[in-house]
Amino acid sequence: MGSTEEITKGHSVKKKMAMGEEEDSNSNSKSKPVSGETTPDPLEHGIDDELKPLSGTEAKSSGSDTESELDTCSKQSDEPQGIPVQGARARISSESSSENGKSPSSEQSKRQRTISGSSPVQNFLFPGVAASPPKFMSLEEVMKAAKGVSNMVLAHEIAVDKNFKLEKFDPPDNSIEKQVRDVMHKAFWDHLAQELSQDPPSYEQALVLLQEVRDNLLDITLPHHTRLRQEISETLDVDLIKQQAEHGVLDFSQYSQYVLSIMARLCAPVRDETVRNLMKESDVLSVFRGVMETLDLMRLDMANFTIQQIRPHIVAQSVTYEKKKFAEYLKTQNDGLELTRAWLLSHVKPEDLTVPDDLEIRGVVNSVISRAYMELLSWPDEKALPETVVLDGSRILELRDRLSQVCILGSVLLVTLTAVGPMITQPDAFKLKLKRNLCIILDPALSDSETMALMDNLAEQVIKEVEDHLSENEKPQLPQSAKNALKAQMLEIKNPEHRIRSLISKRSTEFIATLLSSTTARPVQMPPGLSTLQEELAHICGTLLRLVTHNRSVFGEYYVDILTDHIKTERQKKQREEKKEESPEENAIASTSSD
Repeated sequence: MGSTEEITKGHSVKKKMAMGEEEDSNSNSKSKPVSGETTPDPLEHGIDDELKPLSGTEAKSSGSDTESELDTCSKQSDEPQGIPVQGARARISSESSSENGKSPSSEQSKRQRTISGSSPVQNFLFPGVAASPPKFMSLEEVMKAAKGVSNMVLAHEIAVDKNFKLEKFDPPDNSIEKQVRDVMHKAFWDHLAQELSQDPPSYEQALVLLQEVRDNLLDITLPHHTRLRQEISETLDVDLIKQQAEHGVLDFSQYSQYVLSIMARLCAPVRDETVRNLMKESDVLSVFRGVMETLDLMRLDMANFTIQQIRPHIVAQSVTYEKKKFAEYLKTQNDGLELTRAWLLSHVKPEDLTVPDDLEIRGVVNSVISRAYMELLSWPDEKALPETVVLDGSRILELRDRLSQVCILGSVLLVTLTAVGPMITQPDAFKLKLKRNLCIILDPALSDSETMALMDNLAEQVIKEVEDHLSENEKPQLPQSAKNALKAQMLEIKNPEHRIRSLISKRSTEFIATLLSSTTARPVQMPPGLSTLQEELAHICGTLLRLVTHNRSVFGEYYVDILTDHIKTERQKKQREEKKEESPEENAIASTSSD
């Protein structure tokens, strides 16, 4: 029948590859940092009058409005706020720093995103740049390289994702693949039913089914199940069963009950109810149909159990293995680091080329690499990712969208507290409650454009939270004009150039950059005004640090070689140009002396 190989083996590979695919999300509007030096810091001193939505008797336009947020932020600044996010060198095999404590939105990074049709293997072998083949290669060499990259992708996924597991592949409804599979399965079971209904019954197709069931049962046994494997092989001996069928003494239902008894001994607890229901089934065809479906799931259970058991070994060996497979891939390419080279060199500053000696190059190289990684948090969807980070493309782009969403959330909180701060009795408790309810609205959004589409809902929720708070504390409600003004200011945050949004984005990225370049495990103080977002930023930082640490462990040698060669080449070129400029003057002096 081939159902087991088609559904479990073939499509589980597709699932592995799909986990590392590039994301197909809507284009994002990125926040541009602003200096904030020429005007009062709104995160520390509130927002100036022209940004306030309320005026007159609805809200005092004097210092009272701004002092509310000033008091809150001052308390945050006086008491050192920090999160124990470790430096890159200390996090080679660590997990995300926020896994122990999760906010209402901390699970968002585990959501499935819309993915495109290109896989990491395709991005490796065919990175989307026009280039002639490096050399004449046999099909065997190309397929060997593709297989090596496929194994590298799988090892990488297991190493960086502690929750990695295989799942049964179900083709989309109304797809050709699903239609073909359903037709083939129906034809098999109809043919089996027709054979068993004959007089005398024909067991040709049934023997094929029993042989496949036997093979599947042997696949889900463990190596130490020696006696059980022998028992299965002897009981489901196809030759013996064939002889029973020829002599008319075959009891097909007896074998179905034996198979179910073995499955009950081997299955995970989650499958117990399914097996019990099959034992109550009287129709043999229905039993074996259920047996085949359950065996497919049990094979996945066994595969996932095996992955969890060997994961520590894979994590320990993944860096060496990925280095080896990537080196094999580079041998098949004309320039397998073209996009990576352009990515790194775009972050080399003119002052980086003025290092006096080779000893200082290492520090410059580390700074350039950190800046390059920070660019990934604002990477445009339409631009191809560098070859060395494409395996983590989905996770990086998800962190990018998550950071943008967190900055918008922080902007909404700050604008709200600045506008209605004097009316709020307990600002800290109000902010936490408001953040929790806003996170519930934002969680379904997977991209920046989807987040922007929810801004109206966020504004309505802010107004509702303010009204509820005023009612609970027996204070007068906001007039309609104040509600309209507050909602209008919420919607202004959609603009990437919004003053508060830009400043929060700038401080957030600077905070992440500090952690990314840190070489110690000391807690880092939260920037002023961002303490409410501490848990969300900690999750982003922890995940990014884990990815960057693993990536640098695998590809760090290539990064260092590219940047070091570039810096040395540019330095030598500059020295030659300086000598050429000095040569005419020396010649003139020499000629004057001779005269």
